[in-house]
Amino acid sequence: MSDTTILEIVELANGEVVLRPAEASSEPLVSIRFSEEAAELLRHSRFDVAREMLDHAITRTHLWEGDEHELSESELATVH
Repeated sequence: MSDTTILEIVELANGEVVLRPAEASSEPLVSIRFSEEAAELLRHSRFDVAREMLDHAITRTHLWEGDEHELSESELATVH
């Protein structure tokens, strides 16, 4: 058996976009919920925006690579 986990990005019926293991129906690893206003502005691009956000988070922070690197305050950012 492999230690590799396959992740999937899924848009749920409630409009929330989640990152979760493909073979499990457990709690999502990450979830993105857009406000009604943002969802209306994004319309059909909502899933693409969420996918880009997740891709950026994974590649920028080296998630799931076993890297013990901890982010400094200057590397952390909150988007409102």
